[in-house]
This record gives sequence, C-alpha cells and structure tokens, in this order.
Amino acid sequence: MKSWFALICLLGLSVSVLGEQIRYDNYKLLRFTPTNEDELKLLVQLQESNFGVIFWQEPSRVGRPVDVMFPPHLQGDTFEFLRKRLVSTVMSDNVQTLINNEARGLLQNGKALNWESYGTLDDINEYLASVAASNSFAEVVTIGKSFENRDLNVLKISKSSGSDRPAIWLDGGIHAREWISPAVVTYVINELLTSNDTEVTQIAEDFDLYVMPVMNPDGYVYTQTDRMWRKTRATTNSPLGCRGADANRNWDYRFDTGGSSPQPCSDTYHGGSGFSQPETKAASDFYNTIGNQTKMFLSVHSYSQYILLPYGYSAERYPDYQEWMRIGQAAARAIAQPFGTEFTVGNIVDLLYVSSGGSVDWIKGIHDTSVVLAFELRDTGRYGFVLPPDQIKPSGVEFLEGFKVLVRELRTRLDMP
Repeated sequence: MKSWFALICLLGLSVSVLGEQIRYDNYKLLRFTPTNEDELKLLVQLQESNFGVIFWQEPSRVGRPVDVMFPPHLQGDTFEFLRKRLVSTVMSDNVQTLINNEARGLLQNGKALNWESYGTLDDINEYLASVAASNSFAEVVTIGKSFENRDLNVLKISKSSGSDRPAIWLDGGIHAREWISPAVVTYVINELLTSNDTEVTQIAEDFDLYVMPVMNPDGYVYTQTDRMWRKTRATTNSPLGCRGADANRNWDYRFDTGGSSPQPCSDTYHGGSGFSQPETKAASDFYNTIGNQTKMFLSVHSYSQYILLPYGYSAERYPDYQEWMRIGQAAARAIAQPFGTEFTVGNIVDLLYVSSGGSVDWIKGIHDTSVVLAFELRDTGRYGFVLPPDQIKPSGVEFLEGFKVLVRELRTRLDMP
C-alpha cells in the first residue's frame, strides 16, 4: 500500500509544478462515500500522500461524501482500484468544462460589480473604494499587507462618532478557490446600504460593521492562473518549491492539534507556526483592537450548505452551545425560505472534520465573542467551488435571510430595539 501511494506522489509532481496557466482538461471529479472505517482510512491515506489528486471535500467520517479530483494520468489502475473498493459517483467528467463555463461569467473590464459575474481582486477593491467615496460613514481600512505586498482591506461602516456601539465582523475569501464567498460578502455590503428591506438597512444604522471580503488576496489573484488554488502564496521551506499555507489552519489557538498538515505541499499545511502568515497575523491584530466591541463574527466559505459552530480542534461544546444550535437552526429555516436551499447546522468536527487553527476557534477561544459562526455556502457538490455566476444573487439573498435572524437574536441579547 505504501509503495502505491508513493507512486501517486511521484506522478503528481509532474503536473503540480509545470506551466504557468494550470488547466484541468479531462480531470474527473469523483464523489466517494466511505461505508466503513477501512474505506475511510484508505481515503485518508490518499489525502496524506497527495500531490496528484486534489480533495474538494476532505475525508472525515463514515458516510460523509469525499470529493476528489483526478488528473488523466491517474485515471488508470489507481482510479479503477478506488472505484472498485469504494462507493463512487462521477460528479464531473471534465472539470475544465466547469471552469470554462464559469469564466464566461467573469466581470468584463471597466464594469462595476453587479453580482451577476465574479469580480477580480481589483474589481472588489474598486467597489470598496467607491462605497467609501460615496458615503461619509464608510472607510477602507488597510490593516496590513499580504505576502506578495497586496493591501489587506477591511470596509468599516459606522454611522456613529462614538466607539461604544456593538460591532459585527464579516469576512470571506480565506480560501482562494471559494469564489462565491467574496461575491456574497460584497453582495451583503450592497444590501446593507441600498436594500428596500428596512430591516437590512437598519443593521447599518445600529451596528458598526467591519467587512473583509478577501482575507487571502494573493491566493485569490492566483486562482486566475490555477482555479483550484486554496492556500496563501507565501514561500515555504519545501525542497519541491511548494508554496502557501492554509490560512484557516494558521490561527494561533490550539494550533497544530489535529486536522492540519506539517507538509508544505499539502492543501491543509498549517504554516511554520501560528500566525506565520501575514494575512492571518494582520487580521488577528486588527481584531484585537475591536474585539471588545464586536459581538458577532461570521466567516463565509464554500461549499456544503452548512452553518458551523466552533470548535474545529475538538467536539468540545462551549457553555451556550445548545442555545446557538437552536438559533442556527432558525437561521437555516430562514435561508430555506427564498429558494428551498437546505443548510445543516452543527459543530465543525461533527459535520466536517477536526481542523485546528481555524479563525472561528481563535475568535471564540481568545475573545469569547458572543456569536461566532462559519457558513459553507452553495452547493452540495454539483459544481462545488466552480459555482456558476447565476447563483451569486440567490446565494446572497438566502444568506441575508439567515443573517437577519442572527442579528435579531443579537439585538435581544443586547437589549436593543
């Protein structure tokens, strides 16, 4: 078995490092559903030895689907071995076709964000700048620089000159390939300022808001070259030249205690130490300055349609966990109202996997912020990370319905009207 996985590593190197524009022609996306612990272990071994296959959904528990992308050169004996051993479904025969279809919906040069197309980092930053220029109560705060010296931008919306108003934090784009995340976060900004729903616009009247649409700008830019890139773009000590760390395994709370990798070539590489990545260090330093004021922290990801409660390092429950399960389920019911999209609520470990070093763990563990949740947006695997742009607005609409429920609960807890 070890020699078989070693062969995968060697074969995978040939496609990991060659060429500037990474394409996924004839890559197949398979969904495996492990039915026992041995099958689960097989998928874990594949992930730990991975250079040639790309996991879209990681192995976590028996019965939970695992989505894996196979390059053409691994669709021979290796591919057939797994298909015979495991229950599997072909989700896509050619991932590049999904990418090509998505690319047709990229925002055209010179056009403003419209949430009918995916924008580039420049498009998003121009939008934030335009919001700040058009509204005296908004400003773009550059909280630091990425590894490649890009601005780390947070939009602050505050309609009060005081510093004692409760605040809400919303971020996206911590994983580069999850394009729907920044799209929905910017959609929320627009609705907070322009919606016909007075309950939505009232949020900006009563709360300070800190919104960071793209926490991992280097990675987001690099997805124009490699659409499946997940990590930051920092250099590492890898003799193979592998770059980047998983920015959601790099927060310094219970760092490297499970569910991350010490291998720089892994998609879940946790970095050399907690906050070794300038992006997570800058975000945490900034949050330290607003942590006492901030009462809600929401981090937006994709995909799976989950509302996730801390913690990720273990299944440990914090004191009011059951109460927040109830509230999360109310938010899920609200999300389902517009289009029938079903979200599942639960602890990160219960629904996904152990994943130490995540942002929500640090926020809850260090600051004990009242409302701390991560959202995994659409879909459940038909398109995965390559969600068509015609699903941006529906994703934003339903997320906003859940957001409204959470803010109502927060108002009650803060004794606000």
